[in-house]
Formats: sequence, structure tokens, C-alpha cells
Amino acid sequence: MSAPSVPPNRFAIFAAVVAATVLATGGYVYFTRAEPPASAGTAGAADEAEALRAIASIRRGPYVAFRDMTPGANYGRLAFASLDDRGTRAVSTLPCQRVHFSPTAGVCLAISTAPAGFRGHLIDEAMRVTRTIELPGLPSRARVARNGTLAAYTVFVAGDSYLASGLSTRTRIFDPRSADLIGDLESFAVTRAGRPFRSVDFNFWGVTFTSDAKRFYATLGTGGRILLVEGDAAARTMRVIAEDIECPSLSPDERHIAFKKRFGSGSDVWWRPAVVDLATLTVRELPEERRIDDQIEWLDERHILYAVDHAASAAVRRADVWQLAIDGGSPPSMFLADAESPAVVRP
Repeated sequence: MSAPSVPPNRFAIFAAVVAATVLATGGYVYFTRAEPPASAGTAGAADEAEALRAIASIRRGPYVAFRDMTPGANYGRLAFASLDDRGTRAVSTLPCQRVHFSPTAGVCLAISTAPAGFRGHLIDEAMRVTRTIELPGLPSRARVARNGTLAAYTVFVAGDSYLASGLSTRTRIFDPRSADLIGDLESFAVTRAGRPFRSVDFNFWGVTFTSDAKRFYATLGTGGRILLVEGDAAARTMRVIAEDIECPSLSPDERHIAFKKRFGSGSDVWWRPAVVDLATLTVRELPEERRIDDQIEWLDERHILYAVDHAASAAVRRADVWQLAIDGGSPPSMFLADAESPAVVRP
């Protein structure tokens, strides 16, 4: 829902600054539907064709897709690395703010400058951009169901972070193959303790899908509270199942949810990774002292991945992806340097 406390030009100014920063790092190459469809890794030259072959080779086995954060020509582009050889990456020509993939479908949320706007590029199994959809705001979160039949995005339509007093988001579920909209979460019926639950300040973000895709989890923010909801995309319903669990990410065995746990209060708030057991709703805080703001990804049933910023300037923001065991028995370790928005795919 829109928040009247936000100055009307705040989001527009923020978006303009981001777009200008992106342009300064080399501009955007983006693709729309074409015959034949454009490829996320080729612009027609020999080196791009070679990059496509490298991407195809990586994607034959388990891999991680991510946003490349290496300063230079590839900064901000969709990239891939084998889980068996993360030291070698193949970078496409498609710039993205957030990415996520299944074995058969991918989503790249982008800030475009020519023409200016926010767009979602839908990518098929052959790495072709088959659809480009207009987004109603600044890209924030993206998720694709493991079977590739549904996907979701979250964007900011007012405010520029999850700490903004005028936070307003849009979260929509859609078919990544056809771009057909399944529904905006604000239109779904919500219950709490078996009773209808509704407020004008509802905001949703951070969808994560179960293995059957139609079921999902997401964050509901209302009245200063952070709630975990479980939803049914087919029935267009959600129910509140817990509190203080933000930006969920469901484990491959669907026994745990990794999430961002809030600390602090007022204007001094930050997040660190934690895990909740869905059978008992017992929360385990993990040994990570740094602040995070990424939707956590699962490497496997016992390890999670998340980005940590390590440098920032007016021109270039830097981040690395770190790995952490959910038993809390070991410190985090570097997984992928100069990267963010990881998506682990096991064909």
C-alpha cells in the first residue's frame, strides 16, 4: 500500500541516482523478445558466442548464478560459476540488480537506462530472454520455484530500503515461461489464528517457493511487526504462522527457513542470518557479526549463502558471497568474491 508520509519525489530522485550510477559503470545492454529470441549471453560477436559456450558448459552440472560485482566492464552483469570450480566464471552481457534461477527458468531484475525504467527479463532453459516485463518499482527480490513453473519479484514503489519509514512494496507471483500474472500478494486473502486479517498498511516481500511451487512463504509487514506467512498461489490465500521472521528462504528439504533477523531499534537497525525449524518454530542465530541485506540462498541442506558488502562509494558498491553452516558450529567462509544475489542450481 502507498504510504502518505513519503515525499512524492523521494523515490524518483533515488531511482535517478541509481540509474546515473549504473550508466557511469558502462551502461545497460538489455534484450527484448525477438525472432529468434535474443540470448542472455550473446550480442553477435565471437567473444560473446564463446561466453555463451562457457555458460552452457557450466550449466551442464551444478552451478551458481549471480550478479558479478567485479569492477570494470562486467560489473553488474549476470554471471555463472560451477560449484566444482568457482574460480572460473562466465559472464553474460545482461546487467541485473537481482537474479534467480531454476534448471529451466531464470529471472533478471534490471534498472534500464535506454529507455529508462525497471524491467524483468525472463530467461529460458537455452539462456534466451523470451519476455521482458515492466516492473512497477525498484528491484529488490527475485525467486524462481525449483520446478520453474512460478516466479516472484518484490520491488520498492516508495522508500528505498526495508528501514524506510514510508516503505511500500509490490510483490507479484507470475509464470516465468509466459509472463502471465498469477497475482499481487496484496490481493490475496490473509488469515491469522483462523480469522480474517487485513490492514491498509500491509506490505509483502521475500517470497520463497516449496517444491510444488503453488505453496510459498513470504514476509508480511504491518503495524511495525514482521510476520511470516504461508501462502497458496492457486487459492490466492495466506495465513500468518510466525513473527519476527523476515525475508524467508526455504531449505531444499523444506525443514528449515533461513531468514534475516533484525537487531537494534529505531533508526539503528540491522540484520544477521538465522534459521528457524519449521516443525518447532525454534530459531537459531548464526555466528555472523556483519550486517547483511540479501535474501539468503541455500547451498545444500546444511549450508547457506548470503552477500556481505565490503566497500561502497558514489560510483561502485562491492560485495562478496559468504557460506555458513546452519548448525552454528563454524565461522563463515568466503564462497564467491565480488558477487551478490546467488542462486544455486542442481540440474
